[in-house]
Amino acid sequence: MEREQTEEKERGPIAVIEGKGVRIPIYSAPYRDTASFQLSYYASGQRKRERAPSLEEAKKRAKQLVEELSAGKAHAVTFSPKQAAAITDAVEILGPLGMSLTEVARQFAEAHKILDGRPLLEAARFYAEHLSQETRRGALQPITFPDLVTKYLASIEGKKSKRYEEDLKAKLKRAAKAFTGQLREIRATDLDQWIDNMEDAGLRTKNNYRMAMITLFSYARDKNFLPRGQQTEAEFITRHNDKKGGDIGIYSPEQFATLLRYVDERFLPFVALGGFAGLRSIEILRLEWTDVWFEKGFIEVGRNKSKTATRRLVPICPALAAWLKPYAKKAGPVLPDIRNEFHFTRLFHAAKSALDDPEGKPRVQIVHNGLRHSFCSYRMAETKSAPQVALEAGNSPKMLFEHYRELVTEAEAKEWFALTPASVKRLKSHK
Repeated sequence: MEREQTEEKERGPIAVIEGKGVRIPIYSAPYRDTASFQLSYYASGQRKRERAPSLEEAKKRAKQLVEELSAGKAHAVTFSPKQAAAITDAVEILGPLGMSLTEVARQFAEAHKILDGRPLLEAARFYAEHLSQETRRGALQPITFPDLVTKYLASIEGKKSKRYEEDLKAKLKRAAKAFTGQLREIRATDLDQWIDNMEDAGLRTKNNYRMAMITLFSYARDKNFLPRGQQTEAEFITRHNDKKGGDIGIYSPEQFATLLRYVDERFLPFVALGGFAGLRSIEILRLEWTDVWFEKGFIEVGRNKSKTATRRLVPICPALAAWLKPYAKKAGPVLPDIRNEFHFTRLFHAAKSALDDPEGKPRVQIVHNGLRHSFCSYRMAETKSAPQVALEAGNSPKMLFEHYRELVTEAEAKEWFALTPASVKRLKSHK
């Protein structure tokens, strides 16, 4: 048989009968020195051969087979044995599915076009996972972002430190104003854009907002508002590199003098305490005048007012004593009627016009965390003792060097701590 097939390929057909999608070649195949002609075709996945005594009889039989095959009496195409076997296997595989080979080929061709050549199996797995996620989401409790914030804040009330609750409340309430729709519709890109657009926040503050979102979304996952066992969208928020400098800078003595001279009267204690004592913004907001020990020459930052929840005493330098002297007999908060750090930031930015020159241009650019950073830098140059400054600022020496230290000269430090009301000559018109 192999010899016959080889001979057929070498000689080629002497005639081909075609019609209705069926093609039957006829070969000259002498048999025992007698003229003979052979028809070759495929039926039921197997190659068939028939002989005819004459070319005319072979053509007649071929035309008959064309009619039979096209009418469905047999399954025949001009496939190789290997191709025919593959088709047979495909038909057997599709049998339990009740789908024809033609229908499968048609659907595959359409899917291949839609997927632009991507693997169909990969697309099917993606769809199955997506459908599974949607099914799980359908079983979740719907909730809006503001309602989630309300629930979470209520759940931690009285269970965390007051400082932590106030800080988180300020951040989440701000977020609730930006996101008012369903929690499940919020994506990491939405959260990223919102945090990135915070003009009043430095890199560290933005990372703090990121952690607040992660905490909130984790709570939502635990309470069946988000799928369990999966990462939340908040966990994909970009983390900013706030190490070793970041966007923190310092003021020059001349710039500090400008702040002291022109800042709105309401915020003068804030500028003085930040620049001459290195207190954090949140610590100044919690400070009361009874915490300022004028006679002993120290400021007590209690556990409930310190960001690190550790008590410390900060010395009152002569310049600070001079600036705070008019407040010596006052009581109550140092910054009254300010609810939280966010509220203070909004009010301070609204009052920045006091720092503008007659043409409306700012006399000094506000530097995020600049007062505290400046204090640490100039105090280091003055004392030449990292442990002492770290103790006064409420930080470790390591943190001091990483985040709150710029190289300044001793002469600049003397100029900084010599800025008294007499030398600055504050303008009386700014009250």
